[in-house]
Amino acid sequence: MKKTLLLLFIGLFSFALSGYSQSYDVETYYKGIESYNDLHLTSEQIAKIQKLKREKGPRFAAIGRDRSLSGYEKGRRKRELALKYREEMHAILSEGQRTAWENRYGKFSPDYSMKDTISDDYEARLDALERKYDADKDAIEDNPSLSKEERKAKEKALKNAYKAEKERLKAQKKAAKNQF
Repeated sequence: MKKTLLLLFIGLFSFALSGYSQSYDVETYYKGIESYNDLHLTSEQIAKIQKLKREKGPRFAAIGRDRSLSGYEKGRRKRELALKYREEMHAILSEGQRTAWENRYGKFSPDYSMKDTISDDYEARLDALERKYDADKDAIEDNPSLSKEERKAKEKALKNAYKAEKERLKAQKKAAKNQF
């Protein structure tokens, strides 16, 4: 009986301690940029940042909950929103604060993010093209009404069309990225 009570007491004590330490970590985690002392933010800047976070947070969540969007489309929209958030944060901060923020979060470059978005878009197109090619090729191979020569001819034509479209997409991707 004494051992049971002792174990129960130790268990409750350790549970209480772990709860206290987790609540402290969660509080500091969710405070965000306005809690960083190294940025030396003014009260006006903190208010602007908090307002910006209140505006953008629900929009991020809405994109995540939208079941009509594919995973790729959700990611693309969230990247666009994050880019706008960084641009607005950049406008709120002074030059010295921007430097400290970039040291913490990485260098801000809207061109780099745009290149990533363009690259992701063309990669998705190339993946879709490859899936369509594989499906069409399987359909030709599984068609029992075609002779061996007809199958080869159709597969060769399909492969040539696939390669031409793939090269066209790669050229478009390169041209689009070179604009930035």
